[in-house]
Amino acid sequence: MKIMTFALVALLAAPLAAQADTKPGSTTTTTDKSKTTDKTNDTNSNVPSNKSMTDKSADKTKSTAKLGQTDMQVMAQMHHVNQSEIMMGKLAQTKGSTQAVKAYGQMLVRDHQSADKDMLAFAKKNGATIPMYKPTDEADQKDEKDQKDMMAHVKTLKGGDFDKEFLSMMVTGHEKVLAKIDSSMGSIENADLKSMLDNVKPTIQKHADQARDLQKNNAQAMK
Repeated sequence: MKIMTFALVALLAAPLAAQADTKPGSTTTTTDKSKTTDKTNDTNSNVPSNKSMTDKSADKTKSTAKLGQTDMQVMAQMHHVNQSEIMMGKLAQTKGSTQAVKAYGQMLVRDHQSADKDMLAFAKKNGATIPMYKPTDEADQKDEKDQKDMMAHVKTLKGGDFDKEFLSMMVTGHEKVLAKIDSSMGSIENADLKSMLDNVKPTIQKHADQARDLQKNNAQAMK
C-alpha cells in the first residue's frame, strides 16, 4: 500500500516539474532570447540605411551634372579657337622674321594644345562629343568670316609685314575670346566647365599681352 501511494505522488509531481521548466523568466528561455536578439542586431548593423544610400546617390548626381546646350556650344567654340591658334602658331614659327615672333608662335602651339587636350578629356569624361563649331548669331558669323579672311591674308605675307599683321590678329583675336568667355559664364550650367574656363583665361590674357608687347617692340625697332 505504501508503494502504491509513493507511485501516485510521483506521477502527480511530474507535470508540475515540466511546467516549472517552461515557465517564462527561466534561465534557459532568457538566454535563448538574448542570443536571438543579439544575432538580429548584428545582422541589421551591417545593412546600410535607405537614407545613407539616398544621400550617396544624390551626391553622385551633383558631381556629374549634365552638359547643357550652351555648355556644348562653348566647348565647340573653344575647341575651334584652340585649333585655329595652333595652326597660326605653327605658321609664325615658319614665317616669323624675328626669333621673338617665332618663340611666340611656339608658345601658342604649346598652350593651345594643352588647353585642347584638357577640353577633349573633359568631354570624354562627361560622355560627350564636341560638335563642329557653328556661329549662333550675326555677330559670331561676322567674326568667323573676318578671322578666315585675315588668316588667308596673313598667309600671303612675309618678313616684317607678316609679323605686323600676325601680331595685330593675335591681340584682337585673344581679346575677343576673353569677351566671349565672360559673356557666356552666366549661361553655362556645368560647374566644372566654368572652372576650366576660369583657369584658361589667364593664359589667353597672357597671349594678348605678349602680342601687344611684341607690337611695341617691332614699332620701336622700325624707328
